[in-house]
Parts: sequence; structure tokens; C-alpha cells
Amino acid sequence: MNAVAISVPVMVRAEDVEEARLAEVDREFTEYFGPNWRRWKPWQVEQYVAAIEKVHAEFAPQGVAA
Repeated sequence: MNAVAISVPVMVRAEDVEEARLAEVDREFTEYFGPNWRRWKPWQVEQYVAAIEKVHAEFAPQGVAA
């Protein structure tokens, strides 16, 4: 008997994708600046907050369909 591969689409929630991206931003910044956020310089915090805001903006509603 031959096995046949079947492709089944996987449903992915936008919230899960956003959370994964936010975790990626956290990981990147803690690798660059260290895990102790209290030691980060103000410009490092500003970059981090901007990166988080950018991710949130990517997943914000873009308008209402008519």
C-alpha cells in the first residue's frame, strides 16, 4: 500500500502571530542589550518601545469592510 501525503490548511489566529512576533522582538532586544532592562539606556528603551509599537500597528485593524 502506498502512502499519499495530504495537505491540510492550518488555521492560524492573528493574535498568535502577533504574540510570536512580540516574543521575537523581546528576544532580539535582550540579546542586544542584555536581560536586565533596568540597565538599558533611555535610547535603548525607546528603540524597544518603538519596535513593540510597530508590531502592534502591523496587526491593528485597517478599517471596516463595506
